[in-house]
Amino acid sequence: MLLTPKSIKDYSYEELLDRALSKLPKRTSSGGPFEIPRADVINVGTKTIIRNFRQICDCLNREEKLMTKYFVKELAVPGSIDESGALMLQGRFSSAIINKLIERFVKTYVLCPTCGSRFTELKREGKVFKLKCLACGAETTLKAY
Repeated sequence: MLLTPKSIKDYSYEELLDRALSKLPKRTSSGGPFEIPRADVINVGTKTIIRNFRQICDCLNREEKLMTKYFVKELAVPGSIDESGALMLQGRFSSAIINKLIERFVKTYVLCPTCGSRFTELKREGKVFKLKCLACGAETTLKAY
């Protein structure tokens, strides 16, 4: 006896929903809400040093070079990373300004605009960035920095 494949009309709504959900990528969860890391800022003369810059980049899963470029362009000052992973910026900036820039960076280049997940990958494709969410699978095109 030959079995004919089921038509989509032969499935119930619940069966179709279960099938669709099984095709989605598995959610990765850290267990709690995401907290944006706070910068440890000190001012020495006319320089501002973000001492925990490398840890912030690691927490956000972003390259130090990209975040350095973001800070340098937003603040319009030269900057560099020292061997300990601290970011040194020319000019005096308060910790409030630095933390506000980190928040803006996270909202633009880290969090998924579709589901709000922090589990994203950022890839450069020519003059644009693609933000791919590992939780919901959404892809968003962003302006390159």
